[in-house]
Amino acid sequence: MYKVHAKAIQQYSQRSANNLMDVVLMVVLSIQQNWLSVGDQMIDVRKNGANSKFLWGNKAKTYTYLMANKHKIYSQMMAVINSNKSDDDKAQSLMNIFLRVDGLGLPKAGFVCQLSVGLVGCMDVHNIKMYGLDPKSLSLTKNPKTNKGLATNTRKILDYITLCHDYGTENLWNSWCNFLATKSTKWQDGNHVSEVHYTYLTGE
Repeated sequence: MYKVHAKAIQQYSQRSANNLMDVVLMVVLSIQQNWLSVGDQMIDVRKNGANSKFLWGNKAKTYTYLMANKHKIYSQMMAVINSNKSDDDKAQSLMNIFLRVDGLGLPKAGFVCQLSVGLVGCMDVHNIKMYGLDPKSLSLTKNPKTNKGLATNTRKILDYITLCHDYGTENLWNSWCNFLATKSTKWQDGNHVSEVHYTYLTGE
């Protein structure tokens, strides 16, 4: 699953700014949505752009931000990927990049890292229950005004990276896909869940 589909998505993400924007958009569209519906939402956004009915609430702000900043985000990501930093340091730099995107919190920024580079991962509501996590530990203070607030956010980002890397980025992907496959008869198995991540992006 991960070795086939996630690796293919990472290659797709690193190919162009537009591809990376697609990946971030898929992540944002998945917020509070059934994963089965995300593919159709992607098609609608590609067809209707900012007028898509699926760009509600903060998702509209995210789309606007991505349209204006996709080349900057992509160049920053590629600079980190091509650096000599350790994986943990790359993960921190990438999380800081993706957390600047309107609408991305720790879990979804981690999901973008997983999809685009193969680092971190997504501790969504399913994984929070599965691993017995405190949701408050995954929540950042927005625009902290004090040094203490900034330090707390930085610590939470580092703790989140460590958490995901301890469980293993690949393991988080495979276990989540296998788990989700049990939630609907429309899924054939975990491999099917894994595969549609790539299909939603490429149509293949």
